[in-house]
Amino acid sequence: MDKSPDPMNTPHQLELPSWLTPALAAPESPQHSPLDLAIIQQGREDKRALEEQRNECAFDRVLETIARGNPLSAALENEVYEIDYPRYLSWIMRDMERKRRYYEAQETGAEVVSHQMIKIADADDSVEDVARSTLRINTRKWLMGVWNRKRFGDIKQIEQNVTIDLSEAMRVAQERVDSRIVDVQARVIR
Repeated sequence: MDKSPDPMNTPHQLELPSWLTPALAAPESPQHSPLDLAIIQQGREDKRALEEQRNECAFDRVLETIARGNPLSAALENEVYEIDYPRYLSWIMRDMERKRRYYEAQETGAEVVSHQMIKIADADDSVEDVARSTLRINTRKWLMGVWNRKRFGDIKQIEQNVTIDLSEAMRVAQERVDSRIVDVQARVIR
C-alpha cells in the first residue's frame, strides 16, 4: 500500500522561493534624518530655480515664434530642452508683464496669420485640396479671433435707446414718505 498523502485531501502550501519572499513584505517607510530632509528640500528649490531660469531664457524665443503666427505649443517644441506646456503657460500667466508680452505676441501673430490666409486662398488647388484649404483658413480665422479679439473676433453689440420717466416714481416715493410723518403733540413731562 502506498503511504504517500492523498493530494485531494491535504491542504496545499506552496513554498515561495527566497527571492520572492521579500517582495511580499510591506516596504518600510524610509526614515530621513533632518539633514536628509534639508538636502531633499534644497534639491526641490534648486529644481524650481533651474526651471525658472530655463523659462526666462526661452521666453524671448517663444514670443518670437508666437509673433510669427505659431501657437505656444509649437514654440515650445522648438526649444532645445523639454518644457512642459501647462507649467510654462501657468508661469507666463503668473506675471502681469509676461502675460502682457505674451498677448502682444499673439496679436502680432494674428496679423501674420491673416496674411497666410491670403496665400492659402490664392493657391492653385485641386478639388481634394480645396477642402483642406478651407479647413486651414477656418482654423486660422478662429485662431485670429482668439489671439486678437478686438480686431478679428466676433463682437456682437446691441444698441438700446431707453427713456425712463422717473417723475412718477419720485411722486409715489414722496407720498410714502409723507404718509409716515406723524404729528405729535408736545407734552411737558415733570
